[in-house]
Amino acid sequence: MSAETTSQTNPGSTSAPSSLTGRLRLIGPGVVLALASVGASDMITTMNSGAEYGLALIWVFTVGIILKFVLSEAVSRLQMSGDRSLLSHLTSFGGRTFPAVFLIAELLVGLFFGAGVVAVATNILQTIFPVLPFWPTAIVVLISAVVLVGIGRYGLVEKAMMGFGVLMFFGIIALAISVFQGQGAQEVAVETMAPTFPNGSIITVMSLIGGVGGATGILAYSYWIREKSWRSAEWKPVVRLDLFVSYGLVFVFAVAMSAVGAFILYGQGFTISDNGSLFAIADSLVGRIGDVGRMVFLISFLAVVYTSVLGGFSGIAYVTADCVRVLRRYSRQDEERFEMSAKSVEFRGALVYLGIATLAIMSLGQPVTLVLIYAAISAFILPVLAAALLVILNRSSVPESLRNKGVSNVLLSVCFLLFGFLAVLQVKESVMGLMG
Repeated sequence: MSAETTSQTNPGSTSAPSSLTGRLRLIGPGVVLALASVGASDMITTMNSGAEYGLALIWVFTVGIILKFVLSEAVSRLQMSGDRSLLSHLTSFGGRTFPAVFLIAELLVGLFFGAGVVAVATNILQTIFPVLPFWPTAIVVLISAVVLVGIGRYGLVEKAMMGFGVLMFFGIIALAISVFQGQGAQEVAVETMAPTFPNGSIITVMSLIGGVGGATGILAYSYWIREKSWRSAEWKPVVRLDLFVSYGLVFVFAVAMSAVGAFILYGQGFTISDNGSLFAIADSLVGRIGDVGRMVFLISFLAVVYTSVLGGFSGIAYVTADCVRVLRRYSRQDEERFEMSAKSVEFRGALVYLGIATLAIMSLGQPVTLVLIYAAISAFILPVLAAALLVILNRSSVPESLRNKGVSNVLLSVCFLLFGFLAVLQVKESVMGLMG
């Protein structure tokens, strides 16, 4: 049996496939990244842009997706530069600083993430099946996610998310095509197809660029490719193809949801302000494309939210657990017995934390002060990561094939400046909120 065939049938093998077909057969972590990175808030963002500007801001999402591809690709190169976890690599630039800062950020993300997405998933299920009670349904949703992530490990999570992903993307594309057949949709498409700059507002543009795709997913991608044993430079072509597919799916999602917003709401002055507005959109689809269209929207909506639950829990658990592991085992972090793993006590502890935090915040509501602090701290993940990647991936200790090239340095610098600016805006907004 050839090395290529072996690598296709055994993801844990050390040989990377050289053919396109062989590489495509291994696609997986990128799909998990795509599905984990888009959620209800991204549906609101993209549909709102369509409602207000039609198709004219697709270029904005495209820029944001390209920049996040650049960050993810750089993270994967750092991961493949040595068989250590991402946080272990980052300790070579700043010591314990990154594990400590990211731990605080991830604990705050975990505090609110689960409550939001589990509640939305439950509300969607209640809309589809009105007889379902809220709390028992929410607990089932939560337990199913924790069990899949904790007991099934990464492999089962990937399979489950790819199944939901097929449902989600085909549903969204079918929905976009259906509403395009509606009255006036073609006229809206022609009228708004030309790229535009919204109201001359650089803030709006930069916020939209930062809006599609999540920071924790970018960090977590390094752990998912470790689970696939893509741990050396020879896997770089596989990883790049995986990420290309990933952000291609994110692009399709953004365009399709922008189109739905444009073809249904453009010119009506309607703003989608919260998840409740998304349910109103589902009801409005009955008059346009019937009950089937409403159900397709709700099922796609459910797939978007539930995959973000699974991917988010997996990503937060990996990053949080690795921060704790590195801080606990700092001087021995690279010993094989302390290797980052979904079987580790830190990973299981992070999942327990996510479950308890989800129930607690759902019971208490979201404390405004903590939400504002969480938003401010988590906003700095991407610019800090971009800065670290600029430094570490230009060092001679990194294999030459994995170091930054000129284009990478330029684009990572753009990421640092752009996401740094957005972080400053978020801090300003949080401070103003804390001051009342």
